[in-house]
Amino acid sequence: MIIDDGLLLTTIELTYKGQALLLERVLVDTGSGGTIISADLAESIGIIAEEDDMIYRISGVGGSEFVFTKKVDSIKIGQTETSNFPLEIGAMNYGFDLEGIIGLDLLQQIKAIINIDKLTIEFN
Repeated sequence: MIIDDGLLLTTIELTYKGQALLLERVLVDTGSGGTIISADLAESIGIIAEEDDMIYRISGVGGSEFVFTKKVDSIKIGQTETSNFPLEIGAMNYGFDLEGIIGLDLLQQIKAIINIDKLTIEFN
């Protein structure tokens, strides 16, 4: 993990239908309920909104946006991996150079322990 411009960032790798995507500027945000990635990046591995996908609005400190949800095969942070995880996909036009946000849902799923002093995510 790194701190860049006051933001705690990490790298994740996700897999969808056998295609991998490495995201290097992902915000670790314990104040966000959900985990979201950029629609533009998601599209590069075939994650797109389909006719039967529900589109809904999420809101946060940065405003609100419309998203849809897809289950990805896996999400890997360091050596820890979780499978069949529901991920929100949205425009992410927040005024920051971010590729995704790790929310509390994923942090709880992987039982993350965030060590700010060492800038690591450890797992229980």
